[in-house]
Amino acid sequence: MKKIRLIIITILIIVLLFPKYEIYEDGGTKTYTSLAYKLILWNEIEGKQGMELYFFPRNFYNLSYYSNK
Repeated sequence: MKKIRLIIITILIIVLLFPKYEIYEDGGTKTYTSLAYKLILWNEIEGKQGMELYFFPRNFYNLSYYSNK
């Protein structure tokens, strides 16, 4: 029973923290999105530069939602 719990907890942690990676054609903005967080590395041509981190539940919005802030 302990092995099953350990396996389930390990799978849950991997799913929560393993990000999906995307690159946008606005100058090279990169996003790393998982169920627990969203990391945005801004690199817009004539726009935002830098890094922003959002945690659940604010991590499911489209990139345009964050760029208007």
